[in-house]
Amino acid sequence: MNNIIAIVDALSTGNELAQEFINRGVKCVHIVNDSSRKTRVAGFIETIDCQGNEEEVVAELARLNVSHVIAGSDSGVELAEKLASMLGLAETNHASTTELRRNKFCTHQALASQNIRAIKQFKSTSVDELINWAQEHNSFPLVVKPLNSGASDGVTICDSLDDVKRAVVALLGKKNLLGYINHELLVQEFIEGTQYFVNTLSWNGKVYVTDIWEQVRSRCPGKAYLFEGMLLCDSSSTTGQLLSEYTCDALAAIELQYGPAHNEVILTKSGPVLIESNARLMGASIDEESFIKALGYTQVSMCVDMYLDPETFINKTVTSAYQLNAHLAEVSLLFKKDGQLTGIPGIPMIEELTSFSNFSGLPETGIEVTITVDTIGLPGFVYLVNSDSNQLLSDFSTLLKYQRDDLIFDIQNNN
Repeated sequence: MNNIIAIVDALSTGNELAQEFINRGVKCVHIVNDSSRKTRVAGFIETIDCQGNEEEVVAELARLNVSHVIAGSDSGVELAEKLASMLGLAETNHASTTELRRNKFCTHQALASQNIRAIKQFKSTSVDELINWAQEHNSFPLVVKPLNSGASDGVTICDSLDDVKRAVVALLGKKNLLGYINHELLVQEFIEGTQYFVNTLSWNGKVYVTDIWEQVRSRCPGKAYLFEGMLLCDSSSTTGQLLSEYTCDALAAIELQYGPAHNEVILTKSGPVLIESNARLMGASIDEESFIKALGYTQVSMCVDMYLDPETFINKTVTSAYQLNAHLAEVSLLFKKDGQLTGIPGIPMIEELTSFSNFSGLPETGIEVTITVDTIGLPGFVYLVNSDSNQLLSDFSTLLKYQRDDLIFDIQNNN
């Protein structure tokens, strides 16, 4: 490929995406939308700070003969689609349908319009209207959330009408994680079941499911869930096939035709239900070493494969399901309290586990930390890999017990 790739906000897994392109000899431009964070990639041929000057950015991208504009993180999705559409690029999700993918209310409207299982919901700019809908719905728990944010920002599970009132008052009119003001809020029915991550790549509407993960999570009072860990699923299992088929239908409904997606789906007693779809790679918990052992690729590496050789992706990759070379699990580490991190005594215990593969993103000792209440700023991950699924599950359970018993971090409370 002689053309140039533009990546909007090469943050989170977007760092790895940009680096993978560069490592393969592809020239990349970095477009900065979220200036509050910095990319780790140093090999861009040019960095452009957008600051709302889309027409100037488009003129420069056209001069460079940019072939694709890709979101590197949540904050880059909307701008990436807008710039690609302004450039007249064909191989992109069109900006005219961005709301179907970015606005959670519009996502579920689109699903319902195609007779795909969706969530009962209500949105409003009014505190009273949101509370009245919750009262009329009269079935708890309910979920209050921003229409357009990232991670688990603002997502609140409410067990009573008073909880709904508190959540609505706390969120409405406030700036969310992606920098948008919550002029409206969403109230949704609570979906009971096991949550899965279904990661995909799409080209001209043809979808490949790169990996499916079963989530282990626990309720966080006054918030939503703490994500404790996840297990890589067999794509050929009944559950894997069901989730794949539903997710492909959902992506078609929200007109996600090109690029990566990170989809959150809950499997209920009556079937799968999409919680949200994010038109970008799965977040910062992709560890190359462990993924290569289990799958032979990462969503990042296969995404680059797809952009560099879409014909092979369409004719060969999409026609098959992924195969497991080994079983893989990830545990998301959690801080149990506020204070100074004085040590990580859990390291040697974890390293002794038969399935231990590696750590990622462990914090430095001596820093001040706060109790983990969401998926923002997690204090690292542990990856387990084993050819024996029973041994992997045993080590996974042991590691979760270490965490629940607060044996991993030493935190000195200064109060």
